[in-house]
Amino acid sequence: MEDIINLDIVGIDDKGIGFGYYKGKKVNVRYGLPGDMVKVSIIRKGRKDRYKGFWGELIDIISPGPGRINPKCMHFGLCGGCRFQNWAYSYQLRYKKSRVLKAFSRYDLDVEIGEPISSPRLYYYRNRMDYPVGIKGTQPVIGLKAAGRWDLVVDLDECLLMSKESVEIIKIIEEFMFERGIYPYDVFSHEGFMKYVVVREGKFTGERMVSLVTNLGSFPHLDELISMLSSYSTGIIWSINPKPADVSIGEEIYSLYGNDYLNEKISSFIFYIHPNAFFQTNSYQIQNLIDKVYKLADGGDLLLDLYSGVGLFTFSLAEKYKHVIGVENDKYSIHSADVNRKRSGYKNVKFIKGAVEDVVSGFKLSPTTIVIDPPRPGMSLKAKKHILRLRPKEIIYVSCNPNSMARDINMLSDSYFVYDVIQPIDMFPQTPHIESIAKLVLKN
Repeated sequence: MEDIINLDIVGIDDKGIGFGYYKGKKVNVRYGLPGDMVKVSIIRKGRKDRYKGFWGELIDIISPGPGRINPKCMHFGLCGGCRFQNWAYSYQLRYKKSRVLKAFSRYDLDVEIGEPISSPRLYYYRNRMDYPVGIKGTQPVIGLKAAGRWDLVVDLDECLLMSKESVEIIKIIEEFMFERGIYPYDVFSHEGFMKYVVVREGKFTGERMVSLVTNLGSFPHLDELISMLSSYSTGIIWSINPKPADVSIGEEIYSLYGNDYLNEKISSFIFYIHPNAFFQTNSYQIQNLIDKVYKLADGGDLLLDLYSGVGLFTFSLAEKYKHVIGVENDKYSIHSADVNRKRSGYKNVKFIKGAVEDVVSGFKLSPTTIVIDPPRPGMSLKAKKHILRLRPKEIIYVSCNPNSMARDINMLSDSYFVYDVIQPIDMFPQTPHIESIAKLVLKN
């Protein structure tokens, strides 16, 4: 049963989904913006979802809210890659600041939120995109997941987040698959071959790596595909992922053409990046990120860089400290970090492979500074307790999740105070995500 109603969008949640209220129930509306009056089709959930509100499928904009603009991409509203192309950038930044403020207000922390540092580029800023492979009828499609769906891939003819060349690459592979009878992987039956096409770009080196992620099995006509892609790439790899989990990295990697890694230049440093290693996705904004962290770090005897990845902050801060230790558990990132250490020539840098909570639990030295850049869930309770035991003079916390960041800082707040402001920095234009930086100083 459905109702067609007019709805005032009164807010927008942490996932960038607009909402209003109907008969006392919250109605979630994708692509609804605060101040909009919209016509929606109300979709009632089953009994087990009756307390979670309703979803409204957007039919029409009766009157637009402030800041609403026409999106540039032809796929906006269907593809789940962008959420805010219909919202002027100044309004996106205002929303993102409010997200950070809301996260910290839950803990009644006395902090000030700075104005977000805007991204130098609003489009074509990403250096990595993981394109899932799906099927439409009998035709393979490569694109991005539809909004709110894990099982439906939108066939892309353009994408304004990555690059024009990346779309040309996936269209070539689509046509190749169709002509050569290569089947997409079916997420329901777990049969089929091609799973993902991952494109990574060095925005400042001009390099481009294409990763063909597949199920187990032979890859027919592979030489032909390599020939078709070679003019677009400095490296092509075949990555085999035999597990049913919907992930875009493989356990076995074969180099097919050129380099089996990517180089990206940030400032004067050229980072080696393994195909499966994490690297900040907005190359154009990374310099602002490390500049801010560099200014906040006082320097001294020992820097402990937790969740250090390929060494972005490790090497950016190495000149300010006598000793620098990076801690990283991911084998691909720690491999990249070791290559970068050898490239760098820094004699004061070393890396320890292991889970942060395990490494810091046995740590005996007292760091001057700890840099923390955890994954979205934040730090474990064990890690936070051992950081408090180590009592560094200062902690610089970098996070892409305001909620876990505020939770972690709240636990540290008995021993540390927030210096100056929490600084949002927008690494993700056209999306609801926001990076933030905080400096914590040990209380006397």
